[in-house]
Amino acid sequence: MKRTFFVVLALLLAASAAFAAPVKVVLWSSLTGAKAKTFDAQVAKFNAGQQDVVMEVVHQGNYSALREKVIAAVSAKNLPAMLVVDYLDVAFYAQQGLLADLDGVLPKEVVADYYPSLLADLKYQGSLYAVPYNRSTQGMYMNMDLLRKAGIQAPPKTWVEFRAQAEQLAKAMGKGYYYGYAFFHQFLWDGIAYTWGAQVSTPDGKVLLNAPEIVDMMSYFRKMYTDELLAQQPVLIGGFEEQNGAFIAGKVASVFQTTSFTPTAVNLLKFDWAFAPLPAGKGGNAITMGGGNFAVTSSASPAEAAAAGKFLQYISGPQVAAEFYMQTGNLPVRKSVVSRPEIIEFHKKNPNYARMLDQMAFGRAAPSTTKNIRDVFNRMNEYIEKIILRGDDVKKTLDAANKDFQSEIDELKASKSFLY
Repeated sequence: MKRTFFVVLALLLAASAAFAAPVKVVLWSSLTGAKAKTFDAQVAKFNAGQQDVVMEVVHQGNYSALREKVIAAVSAKNLPAMLVVDYLDVAFYAQQGLLADLDGVLPKEVVADYYPSLLADLKYQGSLYAVPYNRSTQGMYMNMDLLRKAGIQAPPKTWVEFRAQAEQLAKAMGKGYYYGYAFFHQFLWDGIAYTWGAQVSTPDGKVLLNAPEIVDMMSYFRKMYTDELLAQQPVLIGGFEEQNGAFIAGKVASVFQTTSFTPTAVNLLKFDWAFAPLPAGKGGNAITMGGGNFAVTSSASPAEAAAAGKFLQYISGPQVAAEFYMQTGNLPVRKSVVSRPEIIEFHKKNPNYARMLDQMAFGRAAPSTTKNIRDVFNRMNEYIEKIILRGDDVKKTLDAANKDFQSEIDELKASKSFLY
């Protein structure tokens, strides 16, 4: 009788465990458009493939919209267990105590498989607080049909060649055609500045926006604009179509853009085009890595954190990462992705994607100004516009920018809020 009781009890406990409710993890996303749809499909596969974790994704809009939601959630104390967060926000949120340290959440061999350059901006005080997902970098899209009409056979490898090709195109094609656009936003500016040999700012917060290299760089683009080699880019909002109308129409030979626009280019551009790395300057080749990353918040319970770890291993697994790369054009976040047979075959058919990956070795961390100045995007855009489009004095404008940013950095240091 006693044995029967224990057998029944064991069966009941086993049945109870079998029907235990899965752990629900709420994730707030900054993904939009096609990337959000691809992500939703991947999450659906994860949910259907196991019974321990249920991921619930809430798309909040773009990075700015998510930041506003996070601020409100912190005040209301209802932050979700996970976020897809911009690379510039990771260290800041970690400093504020909003994120959980991922050391130990993921196996060491998984962390070691991520590209180091993609992890550079995701650490705070030596610990990892996010892992990469929808990441992109800087580059150029070139209208090869238009360049060939001007006798140019390959994209420029240096900024000297960039200027020489622009002059050659202008001479061959005449009025109404331009080599590129005169305006580029702050994220693109960071990569270009590094190629110019600029440091932008030191890790400990000395701002160098008025250094000779940056004065030279901004003078270079201002002169190309006044020499009518570069056209004014009309807008910095909207999609590829809104931002690059003259390029799409075949009147502009090149455009600086992020690599995440590659799938759009594949489907939209009607001429022969090529992706090319940013030209090299005194600083050689260089890029920074923008985009979204998965973070576990400090509000997550131990069960939610463990469940999030299971999801992170799935979503960044080589097969899933390869799928996301091929569908969205965002960089493959793990080194093992590149050697997969489907990626090797994909690169044979899509050499522009392979060229995107060639520059991964040149990845560098964002400058400390970019990490610490919360509205750096809009403020740097204003300085770029003042110099290149409006013709304000280069040195004086950069002096003002340097003073402005240094003052804010010093205030952050005084309040012990500066992110090293």
